[in-house]
Amino acid sequence: GEVGYTALSIDDGGITAKPKLARVVIGKDINENLSIEGMYATTISKGTYQGVDISSSGYGIFLKPKMEISKDTEVFARVGAVKTELKASSGGLSASDSDSDLSYGLGIQTKFTKDIYGQLDYMNYYSKDGTSTKGVTVSIGTRF
Repeated sequence: GEVGYTALSIDDGGITAKPKLARVVIGKDINENLSIEGMYATTISKGTYQGVDISSSGYGIFLKPKMEISKDTEVFARVGAVKTELKASSGGLSASDSDSDLSYGLGIQTKFTKDIYGQLDYMNYYSKDGTSTKGVTVSIGTRF
């Protein structure tokens, strides 16, 4: 399991917002080169565009192929499906929308101790109908 800080970028063709999210991932190794993971992320700091506060949350499931490149360090990819919700609010008014899409990304993970690791990844969470959500996440995790 791991917990991370995600710097998200939401782009709607003319509107760009950069909310910050907390992301939690729980996974299980299928073998030494493949894992399955569940993810949940939610806004901890809203992004703002011209006075409109924008937040995001989502959950998904991923396959995570991985390969060790040196002792205790591996590179990985993630591919799966994510359900994303975007909310916009200003002056007491709010609107939200949610949708699902293919999600994918790349990252690197290194062990600090036998049970504790750090991770850096870049993910494309959603890209459909002119809207995209992408982000970089720094995580710390543990094996249990």
